[in-house]
Amino acid sequence: MTHCLRPRHAASAVAAAAVLATTLLAAPAMAQERLAPAAGSSRATLTDGTQPVVVVTLGSVKKLMDDVSYLAEITSQPQLAMFPMLAATFTQGMDMDQPIGMLVPLVGGAPQPIVVLPTKDIRPILKRLEAQTGPVDELDDGTLVLTVNQNMLYIKQNANNAVAAQNQAALALAPEDAGDLFQGMGNNYNVAIRLQVQQVPVEIRNILIDQLRQGFEQTMAQQPDAASGREVAENSIAQLERLVQEADELNIGLNIDKANKQVALDLSFTAVGGTQLAAVYGGQQSIPSRFASVIRDDAAAYLHSATSISPEAITQAKDGIQTSLSMIKGALENEGNLTEDQVNEIDQYINRLSDIVTESLSEGKADMGALVMAGRDEFKAVIGTFVADGNKVAELAKDLATKVPDSPDAPKFKFDIGNFSGVTMHLIEADVPASEDEVRKLFGDKIQVHIGTAPKAVYVAAGRGSEELLKEFITSGSSDNGGDRPLGQFKMKLLPFMELAQSVEANDNVAAMINALTNSEDKGEVNVTTKSIPNGSAMKLTIGEGLIRSIGAAAMAGRQAQQPF
Repeated sequence: MTHCLRPRHAASAVAAAAVLATTLLAAPAMAQERLAPAAGSSRATLTDGTQPVVVVTLGSVKKLMDDVSYLAEITSQPQLAMFPMLAATFTQGMDMDQPIGMLVPLVGGAPQPIVVLPTKDIRPILKRLEAQTGPVDELDDGTLVLTVNQNMLYIKQNANNAVAAQNQAALALAPEDAGDLFQGMGNNYNVAIRLQVQQVPVEIRNILIDQLRQGFEQTMAQQPDAASGREVAENSIAQLERLVQEADELNIGLNIDKANKQVALDLSFTAVGGTQLAAVYGGQQSIPSRFASVIRDDAAAYLHSATSISPEAITQAKDGIQTSLSMIKGALENEGNLTEDQVNEIDQYINRLSDIVTESLSEGKADMGALVMAGRDEFKAVIGTFVADGNKVAELAKDLATKVPDSPDAPKFKFDIGNFSGVTMHLIEADVPASEDEVRKLFGDKIQVHIGTAPKAVYVAAGRGSEELLKEFITSGSSDNGGDRPLGQFKMKLLPFMELAQSVEANDNVAAMINALTNSEDKGEVNVTTKSIPNGSAMKLTIGEGLIRSIGAAAMAGRQAQQPF
């Protein structure tokens, strides 16, 4: 009953990190001490023994030129092909095979970005830029100085790189060989960012928390009914505060991968070991699944997750559910169109649903799978999820069905119509009006939703032929023995959905996409996987070349359609 990719935690982590980075860059120079690297850390440090708060890298000039050229070709955007020529003009004298980087340490509590350029001699590069920057001065210690947009920039030549900063004292923090500071980044990505939260002094993190709370109070003061949303907001602030104080590291990397014909985005987040946040992530481990049969090569799309849930995550989720319920109840009570009896009745159903979710969470695991089969004139889907008591789900559905108006065009509910492999079968039917031609092409003259409830599972299937797919899904549930699997995974191929759309209503742009996808190896594939890492979680998103080419083909078809004859 929980989401497989845990988007709430991931999104909260990214949001908190983004706010933290913004606050850091704007923070006054107030804290004089920095945290030392974690005990036993083997990561490279600055010359004063600390680690940078933020590290940003760009791939080498050669990598960027090659990858942008590849992107120009697969997107049918020839203007991007100008980048290599421009890059070659401004990068003469740089090592074309080494990455470009930026280190952001704290100097006197304030961030001081240091740009690291791979060159053995920065002077010829600066000479070519004199028309834009003016002449370069040299200090007695050999430091070069120039003015860029009325800002002083200090530059120092190290062994195989040049470092530049607005603060001359910051230059001494960059080691002669800064490459070790880019470990895991650099040429592995076109762009990579690492934020090390624990390198931010506690004082500055407290400033962020104070600003978050101040913003919360200001927002709540402007709400006409602040009481109903206060508990939710307080809970969110508390979670953000935990993220700010207990987060360790956030890594983001974007790579245009010509060799594997895809674009990839990597995201990882870790918490400080021994903290409550680390326990939440540490409790996530892959487990055997009742719904793993959705993972199949012929699927148009599938979504799967089977993971244990830590006691800390269960408590956090339950608190979130109760907070959300309080907000919903408050909103219902303030809804002027509902009578007191109606509010109480809705409240009763919400509480029953909440009990089902809470009891399922209490068992310490999440297990779900969804499958879509699609293509020309074909669409059917099935989903299954673990619940603590499937009978309670059936009882709730039966009670809700009695509230549906008794009218000719209302859906018809048929409960307990059969039993298949220990699963009680139910059916919801609704007539499709003759005027809904597109819907009829998908579902026929009736939409049928098949529902199955078992002691520890709930199933739903829809689409023509979905009953057989549902039975196949149920039967395969006992065959999984676990194994090395991601915590969550999603896979989609765009081609089957485009073929389905074209069979429902022909479109020239869709036809262009189908042609591009048919000729591609991956058929427009998108993959998302999440896995557990020590004290954290890592996500990888890949977009296949076929999908990118199909978007370019559709754009080109659209432009051609707009051209006058």
